[in-house]
Amino acid sequence: MGKTLFLENARKLRYEAGWVAVHRDGDPRPVLLRADELDCIVVDGKAAFISTYLLDELAARGCSVIFTDSRHMPASILMPLTAATIDTNGRVLTQMSWGAWPRKMLWKKIIECKLDNQANVLAGSGHEREAERLASYAGEVRADDSTGREAAGARRYFQALFGADFIRLPHAGATNSALDYGYSILLSHTACRIAAKGYLNQVGIHHHSKTNPYNLACDLMEPFRPLIDRKVELEHPRELTPSMKRLLASTLADRIPYGLGSYRVSDAIDLWVDGCLRVMEGVGDADGISAPGMP
Repeated sequence: MGKTLFLENARKLRYEAGWVAVHRDGDPRPVLLRADELDCIVVDGKAAFISTYLLDELAARGCSVIFTDSRHMPASILMPLTAATIDTNGRVLTQMSWGAWPRKMLWKKIIECKLDNQANVLAGSGHEREAERLASYAGEVRADDSTGREAAGARRYFQALFGADFIRLPHAGATNSALDYGYSILLSHTACRIAAKGYLNQVGIHHHSKTNPYNLACDLMEPFRPLIDRKVELEHPRELTPSMKRLLASTLADRIPYGLGSYRVSDAIDLWVDGCLRVMEGVGDADGISAPGMP
């Protein structure tokens, strides 16, 4: 696992004995990719025919498929609902009774990690003073982020990184569109890992929107967002080009420090999700989870 496949103007995708066959206009021979090596496929365009056989095989392997809209932005995600080889019913029942205190302490850990990584991004971009401020915010986080350090940090962070006039709004300009696109890649992978472990994405520890089917994934992906922020800040995109999309989609294959080792982002997300879910199941505490770092 680990590769993200970005497809533009593909005509047909089908399954062929363990391979994903990609047919393109003007090319009589398909491109073949090992299905077992794919974490995510991004289908950018509305003309592609995709066999249900292929979708079933991808779901069985835990590979998500993202479809884009007319603006070439992610519009929907196809992913397995649950894992087929574990006690999904038992885990869902346990999830519905997760206690308030473990939720609050895990959210504290998540925000600490996010602020630390944001501080790392700012330091690498030459914003030392703001980096120190965010690092201090990380040390001030309390249970359930009752001190509001995430929101305070976000205001300073985005304006330091992208300019004093920058406002974080969905689809508002090239920078926001690039952030949205990159975050959707992280979200789809995190959601797949949660489902593969037998839990419901709809039931979060902090996010509780009735209209968000990925509340838990939105919670657990937070410390990884700065990986996307750094790429967008370095590229300064004037528009969300196909090459920029490929760069953002490749984030899952980047290597980052996690615990005592170095892992691909896709594998680090899996380890992080596993650690967070163990805390919610009463195995260990939030402070003991290894934190994902920045490359």
